[in-house]
Amino acid sequence: MTLKSVIFCVSFIFYCLSNFTVQAADSFAKIKLTPAAQIFLVLKDVNVRAGPKTKSARVGRLRKKTQVEASGKAKGTEWVLIKKDGKNFGFVYGTALVPMIDGRLSKPLSGNLEAQKIAGRKLAPCHYTIQFEGKVKVEGDTQITSDYRLAMECDYKKKTIKLNATMFLTELPYLDNRKPTYQINVDLFNIPMEDEDIFSSTVIYHTLKKQITFEGVNKEDFKAKSKIAKMKAPDLAAALRGAVAMAHQSWGIKIWAELAKSEE
Repeated sequence: MTLKSVIFCVSFIFYCLSNFTVQAADSFAKIKLTPAAQIFLVLKDVNVRAGPKTKSARVGRLRKKTQVEASGKAKGTEWVLIKKDGKNFGFVYGTALVPMIDGRLSKPLSGNLEAQKIAGRKLAPCHYTIQFEGKVKVEGDTQITSDYRLAMECDYKKKTIKLNATMFLTELPYLDNRKPTYQINVDLFNIPMEDEDIFSSTVIYHTLKKQITFEGVNKEDFKAKSKIAKMKAPDLAAALRGAVAMAHQSWGIKIWAELAKSEE
């Protein structure tokens, strides 16, 4: 074989490989995607397909309890386009997956809740810090929570009140609904009630809508009467900050009276 023939063969092979890569990329580019969660937990062993159809060629397989990144869903279907090593890899049918969120914080979040009036009620100004403490596997369930310590100091009736509080975020969907909505709880301790001493305010984080909504409290008699409006939450940090603000708005007169007693 002459040198010219060798060069031609090498060039032809390189062309074929390059063309294959382009075609592979184009095969995904031609499929319209709609937004989906960025991370999914695999619920069972499942095949990965070259396209969003059961008859599409199998390109791989995922094992139960692994986590995968996703680019989106094939429009009008439940087929999720997953990534491998940062690149689009193939489609997995949605029933084998559940959306997931990582609640880890690389550093504490600090902020201020300014004195303001809502529905004629003046809110106490507060400074807060949210500190990530770790993740906990819920016993007997697939659910995982990210836990946080919430340190707050509030000015209330000429007193500086230090709050004993915690937060948690469910990393799997709220009420097992498979939609990318996650529960954030803000829990105040040492609040005497009938059968418990924790006052919980629950907020729902809608990752695709990039907003949080107030869900409720565990004791209505202690809740403030004013309506709590939804807030924008473009990322996890904003969702956690917003949850603190919503919880703060939900604390009624009885809560503040008990908090003031703790400083006497």
